[in-house]
Amino acid sequence: MTAARLGEPTTALDALLMPIAKNVFLPNGHNPQTPSLPVYLPANGGLLAAVALMAGGWDGDGGRLAPGFPSDGSWTVRHEGLLPSP
Repeated sequence: MTAARLGEPTTALDALLMPIAKNVFLPNGHNPQTPSLPVYLPANGGLLAAVALMAGGWDGDGGRLAPGFPSDGSWTVRHEGLLPSP
């Protein structure tokens, strides 16, 4: 979210979609870290919050559509009802 707010949408996406073991999201919302840590970690919520900010914008984003995504045409972003984050 910080990278998006600083005008670095590619960095924001690279961080969110980094192909590493700790960046795995299971359908049940679990984000397994290690076999010895079987507890539920709600990382899906963090991912969704970041994407919502990137798509819906934030206070002071200049009113651009989906300001957290690259504006070079490489992404097509649509959303409904997302309010800008403070």
